[in-house]
Amino acid sequence: MQLRDVAAQAGVSISTASRVLTGSGRCSPGAKNAVLAAAKLLAYQPNKIARALRAQSTRSIGMTVPWLRNPFYAELVEAVDVFLERFGFDLVLADARGSWQDEARRVHSLVSRRVDGLIVVPTEDEKSTAALAEANRSIPVVQLEYEAGNLDADYVGIDNALGVRLVLDHLDALGASSVRFVSSAIWSSASRTRLEAFLQGSEERGMQPGEPILGRFTAKFGKEAVTRILAEGPMPDAIVCASDVVALGVIGQLRAEGLSVPDDVMVTGFDDIVFAELCDPPLTTIHQPRRRLADAAVSALVGRIDGQPGDAPTRLELPPHLVVRRSSLRPPRAVAASNPA
Repeated sequence: MQLRDVAAQAGVSISTASRVLTGSGRCSPGAKNAVLAAAKLLAYQPNKIARALRAQSTRSIGMTVPWLRNPFYAELVEAVDVFLERFGFDLVLADARGSWQDEARRVHSLVSRRVDGLIVVPTEDEKSTAALAEANRSIPVVQLEYEAGNLDADYVGIDNALGVRLVLDHLDALGASSVRFVSSAIWSSASRTRLEAFLQGSEERGMQPGEPILGRFTAKFGKEAVTRILAEGPMPDAIVCASDVVALGVIGQLRAEGLSVPDDVMVTGFDDIVFAELCDPPLTTIHQPRRRLADAAVSALVGRIDGQPGDAPTRLELPPHLVVRRSSLRPPRAVAASNPA
């Protein structure tokens, strides 16, 4: 079905039908109603590619994430897609699969497809910079969750340090004196910030932190971390995980070793993915406000597309909050008993 068919059905010129369906120019209410009725009757679908070439816009936004198989990123993508739709943009998604090289290729591909802008969760804070900086020279780029080093682009994320402090305050109130930190290697800005906040926060609270165990944000690594902790000595009062996915692996391996959560060791996560509430026991974690993050990132990007590209980059950090569940609710007296003076 073509535009001329709609025009013929409505009894108007092709130019009038085009003005009605693209929202450009003025026409009489009668002609507008006739064109809309004809388009509906004929199930007319506009040619988006042709329209994009004329308007120099594809009405599409590219997005890359480090690991789409991580439930947190999947939930974040869904939220971004919802808000983009409200602005009339389609989402084109790319998975970096944990590789900054793959990320660079996918960013280049998205720019070549003439997306109007990019929302990027950088895979690594330093190695991601070159490809994102190149993209940012031709289209607006907004960083979400993680920051690439020295990139002159808008950023939206959470206060990661606050999230870690909330976890440590919670464990400290329960009397935990020994804690271990399990996280990814320091590839991203968030990983670095969470580690630094843990080391500083545990020292300020008089906790014994033990050596951080760093690897990947995977359940498999969480299991490996438990094996290492058991081999190194006594179990700490609490294991603080920088990701819910890691925490799920930790809990699974603890149970496989015959240890009870939270009676033998408390476990906390970070992100509040859907599985956090469903695991056994339900996981205490830091909730990231995904809808607010997505809303802020989309608003920043649309503002760049519609606004002045010369404006200085903005940086927004939203506050997370602690969600307390059974994985950390060991009675304070039990903690004290397991750590005699």
